[in-house]
Amino acid sequence: MSNDTQLLASLDLTGAEDETVAEHILQRSQWDDLAVGEKRLNLFFRPSRRIRNDLCLEETLQVDCHVPAKQDYVAYEILARVVYLLKNYEVNGRIFYFEGQLGELPTMPGFFCAGARFNYFIVK
Repeated sequence: MSNDTQLLASLDLTGAEDETVAEHILQRSQWDDLAVGEKRLNLFFRPSRRIRNDLCLEETLQVDCHVPAKQDYVAYEILARVVYLLKNYEVNGRIFYFEGQLGELPTMPGFFCAGARFNYFIVK
């Protein structure tokens, strides 16, 4: 995802150094240090869930997008690109399934956040 030109353009990171990209696409839920005008994409795991089949667990990846409040539509554009990139994406034999949009989520004053979730299954 960090090398997708369309996603980087939406995050205003076109041509940015790897360090800068890493500061704006985080693998944790951290948003209490957003700077004015900053856009951030957070990818992090939610707690595992049991399913009907006791041999499997459902794992959930949540993606949150934080943008300045006046650019709320950009958050949904960024999430649409993330869904395009991750939907049915396979990692180590596990396929990410799009679970759905989360709508508006908490964030700092002056910002807007929207999220989406993906799930995959592992055998215990």
